[in-house]
Amino acid sequence: MVDLLRLLLIDDDELDRRIVVRALKQHHADRYEIIECATASEGLEQIAKQQFDAILLDYRLPDKNGLEVLRSLRSNQLDAAAIIMLSRQDDDALAEHCFEEGAQDFLLKDEVTGRRLSRAVKHSRQRYLIERALKASLDQLQHLAITDPLTGLANRRGLEIAMEHAIARSRRGHGGLALLLIDLDNFKEVNDTMGHAVGDELLVKITLRLRTTIRDSDILCRMGGDEFVVVLTELNHQQAIVLAERILHELQRPIYLDDSEKVITSSIGIAILDHCATNTADLLKCADIAMYQAKKAGRNQCQFFSQGLQDALLLQTSMRQDLLKALDANQFRMYYQAQINAENSCLSGMEALLRWQHPTRGLLSPVSFLALAEETTLIIDIGSWVIREVCRQIHQWHQTGLLGSTPITIAINLSAMQVQQPELLAEIKNVLDEYNIPPASLELEITESALIDDVHSPASVLSELAECGIKLSLDDFGTGYSSMEHLKVFPITVLKIDRSFVSTIGEDAKGERLLIALINFAKSLGMKVVAEGVETNAQAIFCTAQGCDILQGYHYAKPIPAEQFEQLFLSRLMANS
Repeated sequence: MVDLLRLLLIDDDELDRRIVVRALKQHHADRYEIIECATASEGLEQIAKQQFDAILLDYRLPDKNGLEVLRSLRSNQLDAAAIIMLSRQDDDALAEHCFEEGAQDFLLKDEVTGRRLSRAVKHSRQRYLIERALKASLDQLQHLAITDPLTGLANRRGLEIAMEHAIARSRRGHGGLALLLIDLDNFKEVNDTMGHAVGDELLVKITLRLRTTIRDSDILCRMGGDEFVVVLTELNHQQAIVLAERILHELQRPIYLDDSEKVITSSIGIAILDHCATNTADLLKCADIAMYQAKKAGRNQCQFFSQGLQDALLLQTSMRQDLLKALDANQFRMYYQAQINAENSCLSGMEALLRWQHPTRGLLSPVSFLALAEETTLIIDIGSWVIREVCRQIHQWHQTGLLGSTPITIAINLSAMQVQQPELLAEIKNVLDEYNIPPASLELEITESALIDDVHSPASVLSELAECGIKLSLDDFGTGYSSMEHLKVFPITVLKIDRSFVSTIGEDAKGERLLIALINFAKSLGMKVVAEGVETNAQAIFCTAQGCDILQGYHYAKPIPAEQFEQLFLSRLMANS
């Protein structure tokens, strides 16, 4: 027996409605139940009352045009059916606009036949169901990306998002804001003596106590390990102390774990917005220093941010001044990390990674200075130096024959500011021409955090780079920013799965399933998949079995200088050639 499909036909022209109904009934009289409406308002009333499998929507209606109705349906709870636009306008631009607004098909009224309509209804319904399933999967991935899987609390990324709103609200005059960083004392002993499962049980019980101790308006997050953050809004300093002491009292009440009673204390660092910091990152730094002061003072107590952070900020200021001189002083270095072909375990390419040889602090990773570089906009000059240095190195390797005949790709990270520079295209073309390097030798890595504020402005530049033969890859895929919009707008051919997902292999079954979903999603789009942070043979085997194309991580090699890379990888490559 064929399932009955409920259709809603919205068209102000009675003759057109009759033609559509007749065509459908003649083709499959027993398949359709059709409700007719002459205006957009009538149609929306019907949609609010009952479910439909598909909606046949005229583009021109007396009270609204079809696009307005389409937007209404796709922007609220009425989004529950496939939509087929009907029009007498043979206009490709209009059809494309309808698809962009969420229609599944676009038919010309003059070409309506029973067979064509039936096929359109069937296919549109299938497309709609697929789109809904994909959206649900993406929503779930985004939720998982900002949620701690053990406690259900917001994770670090979730905290950053919540803090943006909380700080903005405080700025509008809705009271003060304090950040409390809570670290459990001697938590490692629980893991070491009772096992990680009991440690996880303890974290869940601590979460429940924190939930019942703070106010509904406060924000509770787990930063990872045994660290929690509470963000207090609409308060003064005294209230922050009162709540911190209440948390200390509640957490040190005995907890029963594995049939034994344990007393768990905590150390809390408190940072106040605008008194010691003006943004989330600096508030966390302040609270972290205050928390360690609490631990040094004997644990099981709270401390406000004090002079200790001032010293740290002075050091940061010194670092900023040193950074301004670093480029002219030739203190930057390029390190290279191998990328291995998962199928044959041969060298497939490498990622170029920046290091700073600081005159007094030694070799520094980008984590130590990139934020400062972005604050001073020096990141643009540093980024240009990186592109030129990597191209110079590629040229040298070609000249010496170390790259052999095998096509090797070198990936370079682009910062958010670089992506926004209109001269980026000309700059890269000039360097490629200067060193006579084929564009296919370069892969430019972008992160979605670099694109989140403005999706469309860098699209043309990156598209032209791709047209030149340069590969584009999306780094940190799956960590919270990922969206279909980015994959649609940018000519991305490589997706790099973030190391946080690879680290779950063998440790977290749910994490493994999420990793597999990310890989399958990327492969379904025809993209090459790179697994970052591969540190064990088990992780390499798992990623290979699930279809990853490239593997990168300490299991194969740490980032190393060019000379060492030549000895470990390129000399062997040349010998094989």
